[in-house]
Amino acid sequence: MKRSILAALALQLMSAPVLADDLAVELRFESRPAEQQSQNLANTLKSLRPVRIQAFSDSRGGGDTLLGEIKVNGLPCKVLSRTAVAVYATDAFRKLFGEWGGSVSPDAPLVLSGEVTHFSLEEGDGYQARIGFHFLLKDGEGRVLWDGHSSGVVRGTGRTLTADLLPPLFNNLLRETYAELLEDDKLVGIWSGRVQNTYIIKDSAALSLPGRES
Repeated sequence: MKRSILAALALQLMSAPVLADDLAVELRFESRPAEQQSQNLANTLKSLRPVRIQAFSDSRGGGDTLLGEIKVNGLPCKVLSRTAVAVYATDAFRKLFGEWGGSVSPDAPLVLSGEVTHFSLEEGDGYQARIGFHFLLKDGEGRVLWDGHSSGVVRGTGRTLTADLLPPLFNNLLRETYAELLEDDKLVGIWSGRVQNTYIIKDSAALSLPGRES
């Protein structure tokens, strides 16, 4: 009987997948010099009313630091961020918004909240990094003025992904995704105050995204 149990355990160990150690990535957003930013985007942000930016939340499954999975020396390896993805994404947005000329104030009449809906890294013949967000622009009473999604993707081949290469990869992807968001005509029209009577949801409590205000 004992031999049968030992044999079964040996078969389970032989069939279990072999994994490489987790790859820890230090995601930290670094801004570019102001002169390298789009002048058109800077002009657009100057037209926007001051805002309060809430800390983003994370609705993904699998943990708030999981980025995805790649192969290291032929073995699958989980890629984990040392910083929660929502914290990293919030920090990047706040830095870029201020650098591009946006105005943030604790007494602002508008509130922007964000939710991380997708943030992943996949590797096959090449690699693919994808991010996705759900944003709400609300007034001071919590009524939703604008409800939208923003996403970005970057693909590449012939490159070995390492912990040093991933931060600039995601930094550039966030930069492009946020720039596209802030140039959305409907959002800009509402945010700047050019468009009036824009309440699109009578009861926005169900859509309120958790987070702290800055």
